[in-house]
This record gives sequence, structure tokens and C-alpha cells, in this order.
Amino acid sequence: MKVLLINPPYPFEECPTPPLGLMSLAGFLLAKGIDVKIEDYIITPYSKKRVSNILHEFDPDVIGATGVTMNINTSLRILKDYKEAKPSAKTVMGGPHVTFDAENILSQNSHIEYVVRGEGEITFQEFLEALKSKKSPNNLPGISCRAGEIIIHNPDRPFIEDINMLPSPARHLVQLSKYKAMNYPLNMVTSRGCPHECIFCVGRKMVGGKVRYFDVKRVVDEFEMLSRMGFNQINVVDDLFTSNKKRCMAICDEILKREIKHKWNAFSRVDTISRDLLVKMKEAGCTGLCFGIESGSQEILNIAKKKTTLEKIRKAIDLCRETGMEPMASYIMGLPGETSETIEKSLKFAKELCSNYGFHILAPFPGTEVRENCGQYNIKILTDDWDKYDANRSITDNGCISPEEINAIADRFYRFFKEYVNSILEKHNRGEILSDKDKSFIDNLSDFGFSLDVISGELIESYPGLNSCDTNELINDITHYIVNKSKYNESETKKQISRLINLKCIKPETGDNNSTIVWC
Repeated sequence: MKVLLINPPYPFEECPTPPLGLMSLAGFLLAKGIDVKIEDYIITPYSKKRVSNILHEFDPDVIGATGVTMNINTSLRILKDYKEAKPSAKTVMGGPHVTFDAENILSQNSHIEYVVRGEGEITFQEFLEALKSKKSPNNLPGISCRAGEIIIHNPDRPFIEDINMLPSPARHLVQLSKYKAMNYPLNMVTSRGCPHECIFCVGRKMVGGKVRYFDVKRVVDEFEMLSRMGFNQINVVDDLFTSNKKRCMAICDEILKREIKHKWNAFSRVDTISRDLLVKMKEAGCTGLCFGIESGSQEILNIAKKKTTLEKIRKAIDLCRETGMEPMASYIMGLPGETSETIEKSLKFAKELCSNYGFHILAPFPGTEVRENCGQYNIKILTDDWDKYDANRSITDNGCISPEEINAIADRFYRFFKEYVNSILEKHNRGEILSDKDKSFIDNLSDFGFSLDVISGELIESYPGLNSCDTNELINDITHYIVNKSKYNESETKKQISRLINLKCIKPETGDNNSTIVWC
């Protein structure tokens, strides 16, 4: 049984990360003796020619794809191309969007045969076992599918009680070196589940209200392994890393005991931190915490079921400052009850609270309470065009502030940020001395731009190589090749090539007749 897993494209301005969900699923399947390949179309340009090549080289029996709401249409189109190229392959979709929109996905897309809802590992494995033994998978828990003209949704599969039965993610199936080249962080999880019920989030419904934990030793074993991979930062992407203080302290103690030196960040809530916990996390290498603040209006927080207060928020951010932890605050415009006055409150609150903050606009994703009970919240959903669910433009009307006004306020905020970035670039271009923070920003921007152009243009893959084993000659030759294929000059290109080699993103490779450069 051969399984191809597809990660659809995702906008780079949204800072995509390696597909941890697919890598976790792949790790589980590999442990069961199933042959798995991941096609990551974030870092690999998609084309029908590539579809043909993959099908020729790998010839999968089952093709599965994931997707969040904003790229689900792209994922569907890619799966359609694969199905048309190989009609005999079974097509499956999983992930948060299809879990809560399975009826529409199956009724509107004849090329999709099955939907795996919720946690996918055991459901997908049983699905594959059924296919292999020539049995119907149509009655498996967690599966939605067609039975003739009828769409059936089998009962939900219970959440995995002990997630320690899951092996480590199969990260070797993804070219992580390309993410490293763009200075993206590496991600990991230490738990599954979220005990909170925010009306705009599907986290609790997708992974359960009971938090299930990986063992401390396993967590730090994985952290230690990731720390050797040369990434600038590790992001712990649990819905709520700080849900259990005692366990957080134990993880930090184990990191300190092993003397692992590496920067990491995590997601938190303002009511789950304390001074001693922040001190311990800081000692263990944590440099920042991301908080979903959402609003500077207590009334809006109450409606959104955040179950926190502005006072608790202020105290938490103060604690971060006092302990040297960098707080990042995230806000949502357009929640139920939002007015121009509450948005202005949020903008003022955000500026006063901390310098590192950002805004998104409410997107009522399938499965969220605000979507399922939109009438109760007086929310009118203006479109089901999933491509518009990027949380950057207003797609709802709450009756208190118009979508146009929300967009105008958001444009003002984004314009301020762009002007700030442009001011740094102008200073750099004039040769002015920059602060360490601004210089680091410029360097990262330059590194990202170059790497993105090389990746999207497949310039490493298309480089023909050189009939020489001399490394310096090889670097000079690929430098000239990239200069001729891009907008970069020789000096910048050679500097970037050296950076990528030093980071072990790319490396020289010598064959019988020539030498070339390949991704690590």
C-alpha cells in the first residue's frame, strides 16, 4: 500500500510552517509498514507536470490531502488533477476544514471519495487496512463518504487516550532545509487538546477539551533532536503549552538538566502564567510567548468567551517584561458586538500593552461556534468563498459596524506597518546606522527574499552542474547561474550561497561526471 499525502500551497505572507499534522500522520503510517510520501506544495512549485512525474515515480494507491479553510479550494483542485491523472487511486481529505464541512466537500466534489474527520492517525490506518483486505471502509468511525447517492457520516472516533502511542513526526519526508533557508522556525507539539471554548476557534472541537500530554522525557528528547538541526528557533505549537504549570516546569528542568541551549517560543494564556514559571521558562531558553488577547474591550471578551479580563492581561504582560520574556499579542477585529469604539479601544490597548502585536479580522471557519450559531450572535456571513477566509478582509456583518469600516481600519493599521518597514529600508539604503533589531530585520528580509526566489524558481534543482570537483569553482559557477536567472547581483548571490551552505540548507554533491549543488 502506497500513500501520497499532499500539503497544499499557503501564502508566504502568512508565515507557513512545515506540515506537522501530515508529518505526524506519516510517522504513524510508516510505523505500521505503510509506504508514504509527502508532497509539500508550500516549498515545491505545483504543476500538472509534477503530478505526472510523481504518479510515474511513486504510483500511489491512495492520495490524501489536508487544508485549512483559506486554501481548501486549492487543495481540492490539486486532488482533482491527481484523480484525473490516476482514476484508480482512492482520494481522501482530512484536516480542520473538511472535518466540519464534510457534507459540502463530498456533495460538491465528486472526485473526493472519503473524508477523515478529527484526529486522523487511527482512522486513516484502519481505512488503509480495509482497502488492503478488500473490505469496505464505509462503516469506520470518523469516516464520511458516499453510499450510492447518499452521503453518510459515521460516528466520531474517540480521541486517542494516550498520545504517547504515536511515534515522532516523519520530518525526513519534508525538505525542512527550504524552511530553514527562509529563516522559518521549526515546530513541535507537546500535547493535544484545549480546555477553553472561544467562539471563533475550532481547537477544542478538533482535538478535544481534555488536554492529553506527551511524556516529559519524550518531549525533551524531541526538543534536543530538533535543537541540532540548525534552525534559529523552535516553536511549541500546542493550543496551550502552559495549561499545566507543574508539567511545564518539569519540561524546563529537563532541558536545563541536559544543558540544551536553544531558543524557543510557545502559545499561552494570560491566566496560566506566573512569575516563577516565566523565570524557569526563560532559563530553559524560551524567549517569547504568544497570547491571544483578541480585544481591548471587556464586553467583547465576554461575548467571545475568552474568560479573562483586561486587568489579568495587563498583569501577565507586565510579568513578561519583568522576567525578560518577549510577549506577542494577537487581536481580532469584527467579533460579535464589535463597534468602531471597541476597535479603537483595542488599538489603543494594543499600543499601550506591548510593541509586538498584530490584528486579524474575524473569519467564521466551519466548526466555530460563531459560525454555527451566527444568528444568536447577530453575525451575518457574507460569503462562503473559502479563498476569502484569510482573516485579512471582513467577510461578516455584525450589525454594529460595517464590513467597509472594519476594512478601512485594518487598512490604516496595515499601512502604518508598511510605512514602518519602508522607513527602515530607506535608512538602510541611505547607509544610516541601524539598531540591532532593525539590522536583524533587514538581514532576515534579504535572506527570506533570496531563498524564496531560489525555491519558487527551482534554481537549485535546475542547475546543470559543473565538470569539476573544486568547491570554489562550483560555488562561482552556481553563483553566475543564479545571477543570470534572477534579479540578484554576484556579490549578494555569493553571500547567500555561502549562508545556505553554512546553514546546511544546500551542499555540494559530486557524481561520476560532474559536481552540483543540492538541497540537504
